[in-house]
Amino acid sequence: MLLPTLSPAAFHLEDSGGEETALMVRFRERRGPEEFQALYDGTSAGLLAWISSQVRLRGIAEDPADLLQDTFVNIYRYPKGFRDERASSFRVWSRRIATNVCRRAATRGLRPRPLAADTARIEQDPPDPRAGPGEDASTAEEAASLAQAWMILLALYASALRTLSPREQAALELVEVDDRTYADAARILRVGRSNMKMIVFRARKRIRAEIGRRLAPQAPADSN
Repeated sequence: MLLPTLSPAAFHLEDSGGEETALMVRFRERRGPEEFQALYDGTSAGLLAWISSQVRLRGIAEDPADLLQDTFVNIYRYPKGFRDERASSFRVWSRRIATNVCRRAATRGLRPRPLAADTARIEQDPPDPRAGPGEDASTAEEAASLAQAWMILLALYASALRTLSPREQAALELVEVDDRTYADAARILRVGRSNMKMIVFRARKRIRAEIGRRLAPQAPADSN
């Protein structure tokens, strides 16, 4: 999958960081879909570049765009954990979340490497990897559709998350955003380690069930 080209505006945000932090503060305070869309539009390019560098560094086989979406899921879920102490606060906070997402992805498998015998058969003149105008347009259209689908999913996830108890929400934030071990999270919440695992397992299961319930097709009303 081709990665989107970074615009000069994206590099400006990368340099200053202040506008990124302001967008995050606005979303944290209002929690609306428009604020989140503005945050995604204003920060995703720079964050994707960071994730892509981590993918190359760690040899991760997963698509950076998929890891970017996982990162924004966590940003959407836990905005209360963000602290705007300096201009670069969002950059530091979001990259920490992205690093945790990449670390988990790295444990799911390494990028396959060609065997020596296969390498010897590779053509001396590889095909031009650059995309043509038609492929660029198709990629842009797919990216827009994916972003819209994620916005719908995030709204469903936020609604499902609110059905959990405060302890379940805190447990998920410790494990999935702060990347705490179950032992550390158990100490913070003052529960046993095995109980902590059960809390996280049940919370995830309830979220999946709630999203599935909301996405299930509704039976037509009986007209009789």
